[in-house]
Amino acid sequence: MSAKTNDPSGIYLKRLSNFIDIVYALIFFHLIVTYLPKIESMEWASKPYGLWSLLVENKSEILRIIIGAGLALMYWNQNNALFKNLVRTNGTHVAFSLIQLFLVCLYVYFAIADPGLVTKSSPALQAGCLAIAGFLGVANWRYAVKAGLTREDLENDEAKAITKSNLMEPLTAVVNVGLAFVGPMVWTIAWFVLPAVFTWLLNKRS
Repeated sequence: MSAKTNDPSGIYLKRLSNFIDIVYALIFFHLIVTYLPKIESMEWASKPYGLWSLLVENKSEILRIIIGAGLALMYWNQNNALFKNLVRTNGTHVAFSLIQLFLVCLYVYFAIADPGLVTKSSPALQAGCLAIAGFLGVANWRYAVKAGLTREDLENDEAKAITKSNLMEPLTAVVNVGLAFVGPMVWTIAWFVLPAVFTWLLNKRS
């Protein structure tokens, strides 16, 4: 068995990665189940197109699924992009990773509390949680680079490029904190538009 396999910090990194994957999977499916129209009453059976009619009548809930699940997948993808370049972890890295995960769970809590975006504070809090979580993830990555937790062949330019590529999510969330007070429709559309805008700006700057 290789020394790398016996490295306790490498084993802890694998366990941390598995734990985070499981939580994100639970978040993803919980958001879907929460926002899907209720079917227990069987009212959909009397509709012209059955369950399809029920989904069409609840378009806003379906849109919430797309946004909620999409954002969860976006942050899970950010986590994977950073973790694949790590070979070990330590107490500080684990702590910040779990705090980031807690903030994503807090986002889900605010999303479930106000699924219809009736209040302005709910979408602002959702975006705020994701903004802090995103910036915390980037800061944790920069710490991992400085602490020597990354793979040995990682170049400095590559590490900087990874940092820039993962700024899109928190930058989008920061802007959406303010857009939450403009209106739910603007806030919703911004989640689709702003990532493309920030990706273009970051690429142009690079």
